[in-house]
Amino acid sequence: MFSIRGAGSNPTRASKFSALFSIGRFEGYTGAAHQFTAMTVDPPPNLHVVSLEYALQPDERFTYENPPSVKFETKEARFHLADGILKCEMKEHFADAGAAQKVVDPILRAWEVDADLRHNRGELRFKYKTAEVIDLSPAPPGSVKVTVVGNAVLTVTGTLSTHVTRGTYPEPPPDHFRLNPDAESILRRYEGYLDGREPLPAMAYFCLTVLEGKAGGRGKATAMYRIHKDVLRKIGDLSTNRGDLLNARKANATQQPLSGAESAWLEEAMKTLVRRLGDTRNPVSLPEIPMKDLPKL
Repeated sequence: MFSIRGAGSNPTRASKFSALFSIGRFEGYTGAAHQFTAMTVDPPPNLHVVSLEYALQPDERFTYENPPSVKFETKEARFHLADGILKCEMKEHFADAGAAQKVVDPILRAWEVDADLRHNRGELRFKYKTAEVIDLSPAPPGSVKVTVVGNAVLTVTGTLSTHVTRGTYPEPPPDHFRLNPDAESILRRYEGYLDGREPLPAMAYFCLTVLEGKAGGRGKATAMYRIHKDVLRKIGDLSTNRGDLLNARKANATQQPLSGAESAWLEEAMKTLVRRLGDTRNPVSLPEIPMKDLPKL
């Protein structure tokens, strides 16, 4: 008689063992020996992310009317934006969508910010939608491999304001432009000014100190970031010596409000600083930013 050790009279435990082994009597033999057939285990899946898909978020302030598709590629992926859907075909191997997103998202963030700086804030915003993931391991005979996708829900909030209709999508970001902590800090402060949370002179002075603090002084900042000294000097002058009782950075300022031209100049200068701090090229090879590249005062 054959017995399963540890199973006892418990039929539940015995059934668990019977699921693992197949027991059959040898042909022509009446003894106690039995034949065991071992259980086979499928190898773990070898998942690969083929592509990520993002949706262009709708905004009541902007409309794209029959825009031509946009295609470009980086070392990480190939991008194709058409009909409000962005497909990112991965050029490297990623086993899960989250890892692929960590590579793609900074590129999309640079595209959004570059569009903000060139056009209007919020014109381009992407939301992750799905991922196409395949199993690269060989499929056992008779089995079917299933493509795995992930989904996200789109939410839209905002208030109605002026409406802009464009016939083209914003151009892709330069290959050398990516947001880093310093560029993000200046961008956040600039956006705070646009939202009315901070006066222009105080915001501009903070952004100037980011450059000077990183480089070790204004003189070193001109060389490190290839920005002409007159540009940094003008940012310092306008942010320190202009402003009224409500927005001046210093109490002993001249109390002379910024003119419209001076405000426009400072705003454009802040955009320029974001682009320069986000420039990934070797600083030695960067073209210098002179006063003539900014609005005329």
